[in-house]
Formats: sequence, C-alpha cells, structure tokens
Amino acid sequence: MPSAADVLQDLLQTLRGTGLFALVSLGDAGTASVVPRASVWYDGQEVFPSDDDVANRWVRLRARVTVHTRSENESEAILRAADLSEAAGEAILSDPYRGKRCLDLPIGRATEVGRSEMSFASKRPEAEMSFTVRCHFEAAE
Repeated sequence: MPSAADVLQDLLQTLRGTGLFALVSLGDAGTASVVPRASVWYDGQEVFPSDDDVANRWVRLRARVTVHTRSENESEAILRAADLSEAAGEAILSDPYRGKRCLDLPIGRATEVGRSEMSFASKRPEAEMSFTVRCHFEAAE
C-alpha cells in the first residue's frame, strides 16, 4: 500500500517529467533562483475509516504546487505563471491514479486539482502562482 511519501514523490516526478521547469523541488528550493521552477509542498493529510475493510483506512493527502517565473514585464510574468500552472495541473491529472497508488474513493476522486491562485507577496519581476492537489489512497491500519 502506498504512503504519503510515495504519492508526493510521484507528483514530484510527474512535474519533472514535463520538461517545463528548470527545477522541481519538494518543499523550499533554498536559494535557487532559476526559473521557471516548481515546488511541491506537503499540506497535511486526513485519515478516514474504510467502509468495507476494517484493516484499511482511507487517506486524503493535501499538497500545494507553487510555480515561480520571472520577466521584466509584470504582465508577461503573470501570463507565463498562469500557463505553467495550467500545464502542471494537466500533467498531474494525466494519471490521476498516480501509477495505481491512488483510488477513486467515497471521500474523493483519486487526484483532484484545485484552482490556481496568484501570490502578490512575491517581489517583482518574479511571479508566483499556486494550486492545491488532493490525492486519495488506501493505507493499512
């Protein structure tokens, strides 16, 4: 049975495999300033009892994908971040079952991607956009 680490690692590899980003990291990329780059952040998980097997539990993993880009023109940076976020979300949804790690469960679909949001806290000329990802899987008790 998969773990949260397995699912996060799959999200990371999926984004790396797109070829869209110069760097993809789990958590903070440190002092990296290369762009475009993406970060996968662990936001937590919820555990539910399984309806059909008392030895298993259902898990909802919450993650956030943050996309960074840069341009001297602010509107170009925003548009580029939006394009990259959309492409990243599509790549994640291209295999919603994460290589058979995730399942459609009563608590949610195998993988769900939320709407993208612009962060206005980043310093110009850098643009930052993020979206949520929820993955559902079964784990042993």
